[in-house]
Amino acid sequence: MSTLTVPTRFCGPPGTANGGWLAGTLATLVDAPTVSVRLRRPVPLERPLRVRTDGAAELYDDAELLARAEPSSLDLEIPQPPSVAQAAAAVEALPPWADHPFPRCWGCGPERPVGDGLRTRVGPLPGRPELWAGVWRPTADLPAVSGAAAPETVWAALDCPSSMPLWTEPPGPLLLGTITAQQQRPVPVGADSVLLAWVLEREGRRSTTASALVSPDGEVAARARAVWFAVPASTS
Repeated sequence: MSTLTVPTRFCGPPGTANGGWLAGTLATLVDAPTVSVRLRRPVPLERPLRVRTDGAAELYDDAELLARAEPSSLDLEIPQPPSVAQAAAAVEALPPWADHPFPRCWGCGPERPVGDGLRTRVGPLPGRPELWAGVWRPTADLPAVSGAAAPETVWAALDCPSSMPLWTEPPGPLLLGTITAQQQRPVPVGADSVLLAWVLEREGRRSTTASALVSPDGEVAARARAVWFAVPASTS
């Protein structure tokens, strides 16, 4: 049994791990092209946590199971992507991000400098409001392998944007419950990839969304389905 310590850099909500980074890290321990990761509890930072692998990968804090990654399947049709220019324009049309619930999030926090965080963002496409798009250019300062974004970086890029189409009717902060992802191609460092996100289903506090990364050559590099839960408003 090995251990995993989540560095503070890879935070999501304050004091806890970014769900995409954590899921992608655990996914690398599972020998399968498609992996599903269920996040059962908030994962603390800067604390050694136990990892057990046996076909799946489980993360424990003492005896408490925090997350589990296991082989899965993903049947997800990807919409026709816009051009890089169209995707960029969709984000530029958004207002400044002054009300971000987790501004230091490694995946999408606007307070993270370029290269320190991913700073992902998507916006609704004109004429296709159900499809949100943006542009992501991974830098060499982010975790990478052989000139391409590392798996945990790709999973993080798929993570936060998939929640953004839900923000049109603000449910309050959203927390990732499960993400199932599949990476088919490398995502090159220093090149623009198109990010896509759309809603699959809403039911009460639970929503299912999808996301994809489209390579500069127009081919789908990675895709994901995510389950999100709206955090109830405080009554205090």
